Formats: sequence, structure tokens, C-alpha cells
Amino acid sequence: MSKEYTGDTAIRPLEKLMNDFCRSKGYDSTQVFTSFLDYLIWMFNPYGEKLADWNYTRQETEKFYEMATTYFKIQNEQIEQKGWYDAFGDLFMALHPSGNGKGQFFTPPSVCQATAMCTLIGADLEEKGKSPTPFGRRITINDPAAGSSRLLLSANAIIQDQMRKDLKYSDAEIAARRPYLVAEDLDLNCVKMSAINIMIHGCFGEAVCHNTLTEPDAVRAGYIINESMWPMPCPMPSIRAESDPRRFVSTFIWASKKNATNKEPKPEPPKPDKPKAVEPVRIERKRPEYKQLELW
Repeated sequence: MSKEYTGDTAIRPLEKLMNDFCRSKGYDSTQVFTSFLDYLIWMFNPYGEKLADWNYTRQETEKFYEMATTYFKIQNEQIEQKGWYDAFGDLFMALHPSGNGKGQFFTPPSVCQATAMCTLIGADLEEKGKSPTPFGRRITINDPAAGSSRLLLSANAIIQDQMRKDLKYSDAEIAARRPYLVAEDLDLNCVKMSAINIMIHGCFGEAVCHNTLTEPDAVRAGYIINESMWPMPCPMPSIRAESDPRRFVSTFIWASKKNATNKEPKPEPPKPDKPKAVEPVRIERKRPEYKQLELW
């Protein structure tokens, strides 16, 4: 267990399993953490494909299964108590107290809750629920630097609570109108954390690995989450790997903004020529010549 523990005490059993495994086998904690994320995503692959680049023995894989069951137990208990919960952020900080050399630290849940509440004050949920997504028309929430998607999970919980209290929706209506969460991040491990978090909270959404500043309409890697639960209700969640930019709401949004920004301004209608100044015409009138009449 890490000497300088900075995370939630709820994840200590999982942290101990992972640290013991690393020490006994001589593995790096970052490698094991990444492999654990890959293992969880593989468990919910709807196509039953083999786990690529898995170099662990059968006995070592059984340890990953034990980690997974411990993780599910922790998540189930904490979600029932708090409404939403992210074990990965605290687990990562417990395994890497210095931020893994990248300065990676995850926003405290209380700060996420306060930020989400300030963002959603006065939001018209019925109007915002008309946004098109691959899973029908829903409220779309986007975070371009998602990390483990704590802010998205907090916003999702607040919206569902408002639906229940303010709009008087039933549980079935809330489930049918659950928001579409869009998690974007440059770090692939963060994208994997987001995909699992969105899945385990029963949300629809996507997690995309790309640089939202320099290449927002490109995709390095990505996941479509819980498409197995729509349009027909299905108790089995899913995480499907996807790399086609056309399959993501996030890339469509960024491309639309880019097109709107680069759109050439409409040419102004031609203005009529200004009338030329008319010079005054001078008319010179000659005086008539009178001839003297000779009467005699």
C-alpha cells in the first residue's frame, strides 16, 4: 500500500490487491493499472473478441478477475450511498502519489458537484433534451478534458435528480431520458477510465481519445458505451471499441463548429451608384433688338 495515501479509503482493498500483485510478480504499477482497464473493457465487449496483447499467465489472469470483482463490489456500495462514484481516480493517485510524472491529479468529487450545479442552474432540461444522439434525442453533456469523467457523472446525477424533483418524472421516464455523456481526453488511460465509468453508471455515451485543441475532428481511439441497451431495454451493458470519426457525436459537434467558423461571409448586395452632381445650366437670354419705325 502506498505510504502517502491520498485517495478514498473505500478503494483500499483494490489498491492492496494491485500492489501485492505488482510486488509478487515484479510488474510496474502503471502497466498493471492499464491492463486492468483493458481487462474490464474486454469483459463488456459485445462481440466476445479475444483480449489483444494479453501476456499474463492463467494464474495471473485470475488475479485480474479478483481485482474486477472487488472493483464491482466497491462501485455498487458507493453508488448506492453517494449516487455516483469514481474509483479509478483515487486508485490512480494512490498508486502514483506524484501524478505518474505527468502531474495527473483528479478533481475532488465535491468540486465536481459544485461545478456541475453552477453549470446547470436555470437549464431548460426539456428543451435541451431534444438534442439528436445515436440513442435518440437526449441531453448531451460534453467534457473536452474529461479525465475519469467525474464532472460528467456529477452532472448526470444532478440532472436525474432535477427530473425526479422538478419535472416529477417517474423512474421509467428518467431511465428513458438519461443524458448522453461525451468524454474526450488526450490520455488513452483516461479515455478507458471514462468508458468504464459511463458504462457502470448505466449511461449512454462515448469516450474519445484525441486532442480537442489541435485535432478535435479526428479520433485516435474511442468507445461507444451501452449501445446494447437501446432501443430495446437490455440488462447487459456494453463497451465497443470504435475508431471511425463519423460514429461519434463529439467529432460531429467539432466539425460543425469548425465549418461555422470558417464559413465565408455572405457578399454584401451591390450598392447603387451615387448620382452624379448635375451642373447648373446657364441660359443666356439676348435682349430683342427693336427697329425704329419710320412713319413718314
